[in-house]
Amino acid sequence: MKVRSFVLLLVLLLPLLAACGGGAAPAPTAPAATEAPTAPAATEAPAAPAATEAPAATTPPASGTGEATATIDGEIKLGLVTDIGRVNDGTFNQFAHEGAVKASKEFGLDYRFIETQNQADYTNNLSTLIDEGFNVIVTVGFLIADATYEYAKQNPDVIFIGIDQSFTGDRALPNLVGLQFREDEGGFLAGALAGMMTETGIVGVVAGIDIPPVKRFRNAFDNAVAYVNPDATSLGTYIPSFTDPAAGASTANQFIGEGADVIMGAGGPTGSGAIRAAAEKGVYVIGVDQDEYFTTFGGGTTPGADRLLTSAIKRVDVGVYEMVKDVVNGKFQGNRDFILNVANEGIGYAPFHDTEDEIPAAAKARLESIRQMLADGRLTTGVDPATGDLDPATIPAPNPFDPNEEPAASTDAPELRIGLVTDIGRVNDGTFNQFAHEGALKASKELGVEYRFIETQNQADYAINLETLLEEGFNVIVTVGFLIADATYAAAKANPEVFFIGVDQDFAGDRELPNLIGVQFREDQAGFLVGTLAGMLTETGIVGFIGGIDIPPVKRFRVGYENGVAFVNPNAQVLGTYIPSFSDPATGASVANQFIGEGADIIFGAGGPTGSGAIKAAAEQGVFVIGVDQDEYFTTFGGGTSPGANRLISSALKSVNVGVYDQIIAIANGRFTGNGNYILTVENGGISYAPFHDTEDQIPAAVVARLEEIKAGLADGTITTGVDPASGDLDEATVPEPQPFTR
Repeated sequence: MKVRSFVLLLVLLLPLLAACGGGAAPAPTAPAATEAPTAPAATEAPAAPAATEAPAATTPPASGTGEATATIDGEIKLGLVTDIGRVNDGTFNQFAHEGAVKASKEFGLDYRFIETQNQADYTNNLSTLIDEGFNVIVTVGFLIADATYEYAKQNPDVIFIGIDQSFTGDRALPNLVGLQFREDEGGFLAGALAGMMTETGIVGVVAGIDIPPVKRFRNAFDNAVAYVNPDATSLGTYIPSFTDPAAGASTANQFIGEGADVIMGAGGPTGSGAIRAAAEKGVYVIGVDQDEYFTTFGGGTTPGADRLLTSAIKRVDVGVYEMVKDVVNGKFQGNRDFILNVANEGIGYAPFHDTEDEIPAAAKARLESIRQMLADGRLTTGVDPATGDLDPATIPAPNPFDPNEEPAASTDAPELRIGLVTDIGRVNDGTFNQFAHEGALKASKELGVEYRFIETQNQADYAINLETLLEEGFNVIVTVGFLIADATYAAAKANPEVFFIGVDQDFAGDRELPNLIGVQFREDQAGFLVGTLAGMLTETGIVGFIGGIDIPPVKRFRVGYENGVAFVNPNAQVLGTYIPSFSDPATGASVANQFIGEGADIIFGAGGPTGSGAIKAAAEQGVFVIGVDQDEYFTTFGGGTSPGANRLISSALKSVNVGVYDQIIAIANGRFTGNGNYILTVENGGISYAPFHDTEDQIPAAVVARLEEIKAGLADGTITTGVDPASGDLDEATVPEPQPFTR
């Protein structure tokens, strides 16, 4: 793909605004300070589109999960300082305001905003809120960051939330958090759609000032065009203002003259001016930040609305609401940036609106597949998420779009009939069977459709149970467990009109089918997390692992656990074994006793009832234990009523119920992608650790803080587990260097 850049020698006449979401030029008569009204209905942000609505599993995982770094004593008073513009201007100002309004109403907070008229007013407006006793202050935009940082430093008893601002490294403060976005992921989604829709093979980006958020949009757009359409040309330029719609329009017209038939605008009113001018000429356009169908194109009433393909959305309102909620709940964590991305639904794409019927089904399916791959980490954008510069090492190899490629089958929700085949066991046995059942049951109730399950008694019954559901007309079938994978694949191949969801099964490579998806988990991340917990808590320096059959998921748990222990406690010893059965609690208990005799003071069991038998026996002897898959406090230890419950430190969680639910809902909404695996990770909230329950007071605060740091590092990729995520074998190249924990 060819990328051509243009440098415009423009005179910067207006003050610079924040990021690509900078506010519109202010109305001359706007007051300097205004009491907060409800956002006007005409410019109210639309509800999140169903196609990108956040599932329960993907609530931003970094929000309120560790120890609070700052709290507010007494009444909370919430204030907001906009960037230049208004709270109803359709930019970040409006959506930050709407998030604050929602929080203030829900939690009964005093709220007021100040609309900034000039960049020089940032500090005055902050001082006004401080003087009036506001103790939670939201500031909007990249260019107010310095003033936000200075006021947070001078007022440690006030909590500050900076939108499109970064406060890491030497700018980290306990009362300050930056809300950042993976604009590169939004740009990649937009570029992929542009690359699939162009007929001339030429597309364009009209961008604002070349600050990191805008560079992330542009460079990822270019990379995505190349990903789906390697022969296409991407024209692009930066304009040194966010408030020059005329320059944006002029540049768009220039690109159209050179053959561009899809234009993305990423520069506040400058970018909006570009796409409005292009759309009025009949050229397809793509918006950014919010759904520009409702802002730039007046909800469909403005000329050109029928040319808007979509918008790359940044959920500013969600970020503000989440942070204020954390303050209210005493869980605010500063000293960091809170990053919204595709995985936690902070980044997405808007509905297609008037162009719905012009976008081929194959393009829609491919776009949704790309979104899901960005969410689970199978696809990277090729952009440095900090600087916005190209990152050649992560540019994905081209995967050209074929307009004739078959999208995954679709089924209307009222016609769905959901069936489930368990692994050997019952739907109330506290294993994957139960949690897959709960996910399917929840989806069936929400959709109002039929659901039935078959409990497998013997491995030889897998194929028979599948055939029973097929003969009875069930068209969505969930199968549970690694060992039923071959039977699931054979049934899916023979029944292309039926959807299959395989829990803990791998259907990548030559086993890909459009009606089949494997729900997989990064067990290595879960094992690593609880391994670090064990390594920090052991007093004897010896811990143990008792696994079931040595299949990849169990190996991922074991090797991740061993590497986690070594990461925080390089001198510790890990005893470990595999037991060739998942249903032998007596052998699990026997091995646990053996390890205790060798000095182990923490035991991790990862092998179904076999592992549960191990930790139950160990806990009854007063040894700390760690569960797996689900919160074993409520299963193995009866919600605290069984002996040994007060020895359970935590459990390595895999959200099986969420994975099953998500995929059934995707089928119902026509978003099912098939052709591979749906991978649940720390980043997208599918992997975590359970509460400490009865051991809460025995785990030092320093241990909890370090555990949360490690979890965040796994989520953002700065910490790797040293495990091959496919085979579960040790991957020496990615084993992290030890960072010993000192109490």
